[in-house]
Amino acid sequence: MRKILNSILAIAFILNITGCATVTGPKVTREEIQKAQEELMVKALDYRIKQNHRLWTIGDRLITAIPKEDIKTPPKPLLGVMCLPIDKYLAKLYNLDTKKGVVIVGVKEKSPAGSAGLKPGDLLVSLKNKKVPTMAHLSGVLNKLKIGEKVAIEIKRGQEMLTLESQIAETPLNIPISMVEDQQVNAATDGKMIVVTQGLMNFAKSDDEIAAVICHELAHSVRGHIAKAQGGQILGLIAALALGTVAEAHAPGSGNAVAKGVGGIGDIFNATYSRDLEREADYFGTKFFYYAGYDPDIFATVEERFAIEIPATMVQNYLSTHPSSPERVVRIRKIIEELKTASPESAINGQDLPIKSET
Repeated sequence: MRKILNSILAIAFILNITGCATVTGPKVTREEIQKAQEELMVKALDYRIKQNHRLWTIGDRLITAIPKEDIKTPPKPLLGVMCLPIDKYLAKLYNLDTKKGVVIVGVKEKSPAGSAGLKPGDLLVSLKNKKVPTMAHLSGVLNKLKIGEKVAIEIKRGQEMLTLESQIAETPLNIPISMVEDQQVNAATDGKMIVVTQGLMNFAKSDDEIAAVICHELAHSVRGHIAKAQGGQILGLIAALALGTVAEAHAPGSGNAVAKGVGGIGDIFNATYSRDLEREADYFGTKFFYYAGYDPDIFATVEERFAIEIPATMVQNYLSTHPSSPERVVRIRKIIEELKTASPESAINGQDLPIKSET
C-alpha cells in the first residue's frame, strides 16, 4: 500500500512540474540581443537629437520675440548649426564612412547655415579655412566669429566635397537649450544655458507647454537672477552639466547639447531663488510667451496641470522657494488679463505692458 501511495505522489509531482513549466517561446541568442541593442542605441540617439532640435526651435521663437529693452547684452553672432562628434552610432545614423570628425545634426531654417544649404548628416571639414576635426577645434573657430563676416564652410556630403559660403547673422541671446535624460519634471538655468529634463518633455502635451516652462527660465536669465540667487548653489549647475554632457554644439546663438543624466543629477535642479524672483520670472516669462505669439492661457493651464498631476507643487514651500501652484495660477491669470487688455501696438512694439509686479 505504501508503495502504491508513493507512486501516486511521484506521478502527481511530475504532473505538477510539467503543468507549471514556463513557456518562453522562441530561443533568442546573445548575438541577436546585441544586434537589437545596437539598433536601439542608434534610434535612441536619433530621438535625443530630435528632442534637442525641438527645444532649439521653440527657444529660438521665444528669444527672437523678447523686447530689445529687456535684453541688456549686445547681440551675438549666429551660424545656425547643431553639431556632435562622430561615434559609431552617429556614423550608423547618417551612413558615414568615417569614425572621427564633427557632423552636423541640426540646421536652423532661417539662418546662415540654412541659407548656405547645410544639412543634417554633413561632415564638417573646415570653417573659415580652418580644419575642425574635433568639437574643441570647432568651438575655437565659432567663438571668434563676428556678425556680418563672410565665412567659407567646407563639408563632405556622401562622397562629395563641397565648399559653401555664408554670412554670419546675429541673435539677441546665445542661450543653448538642451534635454537631459532624467525623469524629474523640471527645468533649470545657470544664466548661460537652459536644461529641460526628459521627464518634462514627456509631461508636456505640446510645444506650447514646453515653451511656457522655457519662458520662465529665460526670464531668470534675462533678469539677472543668477547673480541674485541666494546661497550660490546655482553656480554648481555648470559643473554638474559638464559631467552629464555627451557632446556639445557651440554654434553661437544656436548652441545645443545632447546630454544624459549623471549620478546625483537632482542636485542640478536644487538651485534656489527667492519667491519674489520666482514671481518676477513668471511675470516676464508670461510676457515673453505672449510676445512670441503663443496663446497666453496655456501659460496658466500648464501651471494648473502641475498642481493637479504633481500635488506637491500646491504646498506653499514648494522647492523651499517657489510660490505654491495655486498662487502662481492666480497671479498668471491676472497677468494674462492685463496682457489681453493692453493695446496691440504695445505688444507688437515690445513696449512694457502696464502690469504691476507684486511683492
